[in-house]
Amino acid sequence: MDDSPLRCLLIARQGPDDREDRIQDHLLELAELARSCGFEVQTRRILKRPQIAPRTFYGSGQLEALAEEAARQGTRHLICDDELSGSQVNAIEKLTGLICLDRTGLILSIFEQRAQTREAKAQVELARCEYELPRLKGAWTHLERQGGGVGLRGGPGETQIEVDRRMIRTRISQLKRELTHLEQVRETQRQGRPKGLPRVALVGYTNAGKTSLLKALTGEGEPRDLLFATLDTTTRKAWLGQDFDPETGEGSLEPKHCLVADTVGFIRKLPHQLVAAFRSTLGEVRTADALLVVADAAHPDLEDHLKVVGTTLREIGCEPEGVEAQPRLLVLNQVDRLHRPQKLDLKKRHPGAVQACALQGAGVAEIRLWLRDLIPGPAKPRELEAWELPEPEPQAP
Repeated sequence: MDDSPLRCLLIARQGPDDREDRIQDHLLELAELARSCGFEVQTRRILKRPQIAPRTFYGSGQLEALAEEAARQGTRHLICDDELSGSQVNAIEKLTGLICLDRTGLILSIFEQRAQTREAKAQVELARCEYELPRLKGAWTHLERQGGGVGLRGGPGETQIEVDRRMIRTRISQLKRELTHLEQVRETQRQGRPKGLPRVALVGYTNAGKTSLLKALTGEGEPRDLLFATLDTTTRKAWLGQDFDPETGEGSLEPKHCLVADTVGFIRKLPHQLVAAFRSTLGEVRTADALLVVADAAHPDLEDHLKVVGTTLREIGCEPEGVEAQPRLLVLNQVDRLHRPQKLDLKKRHPGAVQACALQGAGVAEIRLWLRDLIPGPAKPRELEAWELPEPEPQAP
């Protein structure tokens, strides 16, 4: 059996208004996704094209040149950073002879590899079915003959593609019913948790260190340097210390605790099928009493990552302001990889954030103090940062 890694070639389109350094960053992230899925990245290419080709998305000449390069390298997979339609994927595969994956398909493959529990597997399968349903066209061209009833009489029957669509729609209905039941089970579990214990959700860009922070706060968790290492929500009890002042004698010697939930990470262009399928898992975020937003302080795209997190939180129903707005604390993790001037610059840009290193325990005491002072109790008003606010509407010309 051949255990050699699958070789792949990565491409992304650059339009006239796209900055090349931004496209390069996207390709670097795509390379990390590909490696997380078990691919060996051979080459990354930016294809400059002013307009999208309706049939193949990229230019036919560009794709033919890529096919020749892939043949020289022994590469059989082509991974695109852009989201393609089913007909575009089929056209690219016919033109190049390569197996084509778009970004959404790659992320779905990673989720399929990582899913362990019944709920996670059902959520990923639902996302996959909804992704594949509109892409069935052309997948069964060799079976698209119509067959009638008994003895081929009684009019035309269903084509093979109609049968497949019906089967997928049936499976989608089954999965939605199963996930509705599992969501009810999860809600029952929430209600069965000890009363008076506040619930805190860890959210953030994938691989920012949420599980490491969970372990620092609760002593439990298995951090791994992988994209989307966590798909299932893990909830653990965290000790926050005593709210007692020995000088004045005020406060209580009774230790305070909270429940901390580690959740699935976010990423730019997160497939909407996954956001919808993971509704029950992300419900832990919507119903939490407070959010700890974890970000990789040493990542060059830190500000972009924060904007993605802010946008995704709004998409799942977590508004940054209003009566039901949850208190948030920004945790800038992995500051041990930064020099002092970089830390000072971060402090200027995000003055309300905690600079931490979850693996070394730095900043954890400050996080516990914030939680102890804030929860339970009313949310304290604060000034929102730019990453939390929606993008301004473009002005009409």
